[in-house]
Amino acid sequence: MTVVPDAGTPTGCRDTSKTPANLLENPHFECDTMPSEWSAIYGTLELAAGGRSGRAAKLTTTAAGGRLAYAKEFAVDAGMKTFCFSAYISGTAPFMRMRVLRVLNGGVQEVAQSDQLFGDFRRTPLGMPLKVGNENAPKLQLVFEVQTNRTDGMNAMPGDTMLVDDVDVWESASNCAETR
Repeated sequence: MTVVPDAGTPTGCRDTSKTPANLLENPHFECDTMPSEWSAIYGTLELAAGGRSGRAAKLTTTAAGGRLAYAKEFAVDAGMKTFCFSAYISGTAPFMRMRVLRVLNGGVQEVAQSDQLFGDFRRTPLGMPLKVGNENAPKLQLVFEVQTNRTDGMNAMPGDTMLVDDVDVWESASNCAETR
């Protein structure tokens, strides 16, 4: 059985198969030896075989934790719009958090979703909307982080991993209800 990537079939490093289009470059981690669009903040980043649709980004935590960021901020046009975000995640760390940061005029607004990690890939979240108002071209940044500061003690330890694959970011006309 062939697994079809959730974020569609890449054309080059850009996913052009979905409507509305995926706004990220290299959402499947199949292009390049180490995609320049993605970077690690804390932890170590490498490409790993056995992703949901081929390769995945593998983040290994250090004592400082681990974060994987889409390194390119993507500017969006002004006007009230809804942007949606999802990815397939697995790993050995207990929990992860997906954060979307809206950067505007020196300030930052954050939308975040925490989820438990499992050994198999699971889609998380199922469309996390962020409404962007009439500002002058805000920039959005996407960050995945292994949680190391939970109050329940379910924290990642050095050497724990998080795998990320088939990342999907789109502008929604239906509050993230599109079939993706």
